[in-house]
Amino acid sequence: MRILYGVHTQGQGGLAKASVLIPRMEALGHEVRVVSSGVTPPNCYRFTWHRHVSGMEYVVADGRTDSLGTFNKWVREAPLVYASLRTVRSICEEFQPELVISDFEPLTGTGILKPKCEVVAASRPMALIDPQLELPEELALSRKLARTVIRLFSSGADRRLGYHLDGCTHRCLPPVTSAEVGTLRPVCGDSLLVYNVFHTQEGSPHDLIRWAARRKQFVKAYGFPQFRTGKYGYVTFHRPDRAAFLRDLAACKAVVCTAGVNLPIEAHLLGKPCAVVPIPNQWEQRVNAYHLNSLGIARSLDTWDYDAVLEQAEERTLRPISEWLLKGPDDVIARLLNQTVATFQAPSQIRIAA
Repeated sequence: MRILYGVHTQGQGGLAKASVLIPRMEALGHEVRVVSSGVTPPNCYRFTWHRHVSGMEYVVADGRTDSLGTFNKWVREAPLVYASLRTVRSICEEFQPELVISDFEPLTGTGILKPKCEVVAASRPMALIDPQLELPEELALSRKLARTVIRLFSSGADRRLGYHLDGCTHRCLPPVTSAEVGTLRPVCGDSLLVYNVFHTQEGSPHDLIRWAARRKQFVKAYGFPQFRTGKYGYVTFHRPDRAAFLRDLAACKAVVCTAGVNLPIEAHLLGKPCAVVPIPNQWEQRVNAYHLNSLGIARSLDTWDYDAVLEQAEERTLRPISEWLLKGPDDVIARLLNQTVATFQAPSQIRIAA
């Protein structure tokens, strides 16, 4: 089958899923072309065929989602987005896909594209408009704005599936975890792992350096895009490196990060205590934190309270891992292709070290 796979690159959750699903699709005999839009993706994500174009990025200012700034940015960059849409349309005309999969990528998910095949919108945000999924009622305006954007990004979808932490509705897909995680053997080290890709005043690198010096706590820090890499006292700031990051994840004592879902799940699978700090006023992050906390995967914090993370690490309360989180990529691919799981090889289970 010829598959056009669209992925939005603001945040790396979509790219991480694509790096697992696409090689597996190709191994199963499918031809896959990847179209990404948004911020320029890091070099650590490589695909057989890949084209990156300008897209609809949202604006985060001072660690908060800037709705007005996002709207103004979209209006200002409308000509670039239109040019990108023409590029994607030409790819469709030349490639003639038999299926389009859009992971919150607005150009492949829009009704304007009109490919001559089925379009499946499959992303974490899709779960947030599932009427059967339990959601917090906070941030009413943010919730309405988020749902509007989600529907805008998937206006051309024939089917909508959402990645979720539990298989509570028929529209839920299990999270996609990198096979690399299953090869790791976790140990309890002495470093705290911090991951923050958004520039925030309250969670600034300077605050982290001062805290680590006061507590004499070693920290491995990733993200912090506006801060130079290197060692500052007890804190080492690293450049993006997936292999090094996984090694540090396996060897850390605990994890604190923004409220995505991929990293908390990986930490959970490795038996690492994890705390998440949602970006203020971003409803999706608040929902992620709510679900992660309610399912016992990660603790939700309102601020970058590193002391609370250390206390959590000292408790070392290990929780059982659900079968849903251990489902392999073949399960997801079967759902995306609207086939039965039995037509694929059994997924490899993630091996959890004691």
